[in-house]
Amino acid sequence: MSNIKLVRKLAQKKFRNELKLFVAEGLRLCEEVPPELIEFGFFTREFLSDARGAALVNRLGTLEEVSPATMQRLSDTQTPQGILLVVRQRLSTLEETAEKKIIVALDGVQDPGNVGTILRTAAAFDCSAIMLDGSAEVFNPKVVRSSMGAIFHLPIVKMSHEDFLNLRGVEILAAAVDSSAEVYYRHDFNGRVAIVFGSEANGVTKKILDAARKIFIPMNGHAESLNVATSAAIILSEAVRQTSH
Repeated sequence: MSNIKLVRKLAQKKFRNELKLFVAEGLRLCEEVPPELIEFGFFTREFLSDARGAALVNRLGTLEEVSPATMQRLSDTQTPQGILLVVRQRLSTLEETAEKKIIVALDGVQDPGNVGTILRTAAAFDCSAIMLDGSAEVFNPKVVRSSMGAIFHLPIVKMSHEDFLNLRGVEILAAAVDSSAEVYYRHDFNGRVAIVFGSEANGVTKKILDAARKIFIPMNGHAESLNVATSAAIILSEAVRQTSH
C-alpha cells in the first residue's frame, strides 16, 4: 500500500485502530510531535517559504514533497497548511498517570472538540487523563487538532468503568448538578483526586455518580448549564490553585 493510500485510510477509525497510526496536520501541531513517533510525512514546497516551516522540515528530515493538490486530497481540513505527519499511537500506563496528583476522567464525552480542549486544559495544569468507555477516540483528527499537541505530552490511559472504580488511593469526584453536590471551590483538592466530567447530553454515568463525591459550579445568570470543556477548565483551575500553595 502506498503512503498516500494509507493516509486516506487513516481517516477511518477502523484503520486507525487496526494500524495503530493517526494523522497530525499543521505547523504548530506537527512541531509538537515527538520525532521517534513519526512513521512518515508530507509537505508542500509552499510550506518551506515560512521560516518555521522550513526549519521543521529540515529537523524532521525524511518527509516527502507533494503537490498542493495532493495535500488537499489528503487533508482533513479545508485549508491545509502544507504539512502532514503519520504518527504512531502511544497511550500511557496507569502507573504513568498515577505520577500526577490530579487526574481528569472523561466519561462519555463524545464531542471531539470538547475532548481535545479538555486534554489541552489538563496538560496546561499538569494533570493526567483517563478516557472511560464511550468517550470520543483520542486519535480522532478533530481531537488531535483541538488538543493542540497535548496528546503528545499528557499521560492518557483508556480504562473501563469497572477498573476506574477499583482505583486505590484516589478520591473520585464527579461534576454534577445534584442536591447532594458540594460547591466546587469548597472542596479540599489536596489529596489525590480523579475528577470525572460526563457526556454533554447525560452527564456522568449513574454507576460512577453513586461511587463519587459530587461537586458543582454555581451559576447566577440565565444559562442552564456550561459546556463540559468550560466546566473542566473552571474546576481544574481551582484544584491547581489549592494544590500549588
